[in-house]
Amino acid sequence: MEKEQLVESGGGWNPGKLEYKPLFVWPPRPFALLKWLFHFPNGHIFPWAAIHIIITLISYVYFLPAFERFANFQWDWVGIIFLRNFIILFVYTGLWHLHLHTFRSQEDKFKYNLKPLGKGKKWLFGTQTRENMFWSLCSALPIWTAYECIMLWCYSNDYMLFPIHNWLDHPIYFCILLFILIPVIHHIHFYFIHRLIHWPPLYKYVHSLHHKNVQVGPWSGLSMHPVEHLLYISTIFVHFVIPSHPFHFIYMGIHTQLGATKGHSGYERLVVGKNGSSIPSAGYFHYLHHKYFECNYGEITSPLDKWFGSFHDGTQKTHDKLFRQKN
Repeated sequence: MEKEQLVESGGGWNPGKLEYKPLFVWPPRPFALLKWLFHFPNGHIFPWAAIHIIITLISYVYFLPAFERFANFQWDWVGIIFLRNFIILFVYTGLWHLHLHTFRSQEDKFKYNLKPLGKGKKWLFGTQTRENMFWSLCSALPIWTAYECIMLWCYSNDYMLFPIHNWLDHPIYFCILLFILIPVIHHIHFYFIHRLIHWPPLYKYVHSLHHKNVQVGPWSGLSMHPVEHLLYISTIFVHFVIPSHPFHFIYMGIHTQLGATKGHSGYERLVVGKNGSSIPSAGYFHYLHHKYFECNYGEITSPLDKWFGSFHDGTQKTHDKLFRQKN
């Protein structure tokens, strides 16, 4: 097994062979699935999905204008949502960046690549972080806000196919969609739009901007061309065609943005205790995509990469087989 594992060129953390989560498996593994769903801190829900749901709950209860205002587009309520989303994205991503890359609170423990984030003429405004912040705040943020406002307007005008007006009418479905299905739907959507933007013309003019970030940091997650943002964040529109409450699509937007931040932290785990205890942070699955480009287009929860032959499990054997086929 030792010989199969990839050796990181930057000398960083290598978690070993990757395995898919027990969600799309046959025969079913119900006990493994339940353990993965509810385990703390290494499960599907806890801690990060739960944290993003709490952020959504606070946003929904305290920072969402009255629903009757959404029937007509007006700059005042659109501005409130923009400001709320700005605060969420700036504070959340900023804290990740400060903790891991500015103060280096856990130094290089669990870091994939030991190289620092980039500086120089390659980057807009002279540093990787400044460029990443520019695209995150000046492109991702307004597009996310615009999509959320469109959804609120459609819900208020009864343009959604299956709106849920009272979650108590469908409590079980409401919770299953919220806690389990929304992240999975996002991962499936992400796979297909990700494969699309690796089509050479789109890669050259659109997706290559994101792939400047071979070494990644929290602000890298949403550092994309506006065309890619239009595609990436469009996962929120699935709520047009599935039974949904506004809480669902607001959470979808928040989870999609903050998940990208967390997923590009550059560290496998976040140290949270003086005794060295840690919780999951980024995913090695997606890090391998940034390192090798033509693999792992989706996420470890969805088997699409395995089905379509682009799954890199982190071993030298798979690496050689995968890229020998491509060459």
